[in-house]
Amino acid sequence: MKLEWKQFPGYQDAVLGNFDDCDGVRFNLIHMPTCYRRGPWRLIIEIEDRNRVWGCFDEQDQPMRWYHSEEVAKGEAQAIADVLISDHEQKTREPKV
Repeated sequence: MKLEWKQFPGYQDAVLGNFDDCDGVRFNLIHMPTCYRRGPWRLIIEIEDRNRVWGCFDEQDQPMRWYHSEEVAKGEAQAIADVLISDHEQKTREPKV
């Protein structure tokens, strides 16, 4: 599943699942042109999971990364999304004991 990025003033968002219903992942890409040393693109990945099915991160461990290229940031977000989708599908298929 390819991430669909939506443009907002000052940032872009892409969402997996239903983030507003506490079962999803949001990728937030912000352009901060004054952050040259770390990179002007900041990617924040937020997990909102009521049932902990997405699994990779909890509410206290929201990863944030910096990039020098928008394309590289979006490429890594897509790679992370692919892993999360695979993990999510596997966990939802497993029988609950």
